[in-house]
Amino acid sequence: MRLVIGLIMVMWFLVMGISSAAQMYQTQAGTVRASGRYKGAGVTGVSNHLYMHLNYDRAEMHLRLMIPSFITKNDSLNELLQTMVEQELVFTGKMNIAFVQTKSHPKQKFATQGMLFLNGISKAFSFNSMLEHFPRGNASCILSGEFVINLEEFNVINILPGEEKVTVRFNQLVLKKPGD
Repeated sequence: MRLVIGLIMVMWFLVMGISSAAQMYQTQAGTVRASGRYKGAGVTGVSNHLYMHLNYDRAEMHLRLMIPSFITKNDSLNELLQTMVEQELVFTGKMNIAFVQTKSHPKQKFATQGMLFLNGISKAFSFNSMLEHFPRGNASCILSGEFVINLEEFNVINILPGEEKVTVRFNQLVLKKPGD
């Protein structure tokens, strides 16, 4: 009897894992743009290596970005960024919506709250996000967000001396849910 109950439980967990995995989306090709000042001049870095894991059913997101993946038009800043081999920015949080809608919908603006991890420091963090319906092929929406990071709060020093605030914007295609 225990064996039968055990097998039923294992099968139930497998089925639940398969069904919940179908409502996940992940990519490694999101676009991130970071703007700030370096040596008194405005500078923008771009990376096309944003890793995003998005849970459609719970409206949760996990973002991960390696800092050296940023490219700017400033050679000395690019060299400095390349020395930060192990540095990454990680955000895990919940969007202030019930679920990620991939069927036709009006533009949705909402808060996203969670934890931001950078340079070994984790802090509560929130920013504004937007989900805009944009059906093209297997893509359904564009998820975007914008936030400001004060690098001093994460003990990142000597990167942008005297100019510690960086504005970060990201854009990510969201695929249709299976069955939509």
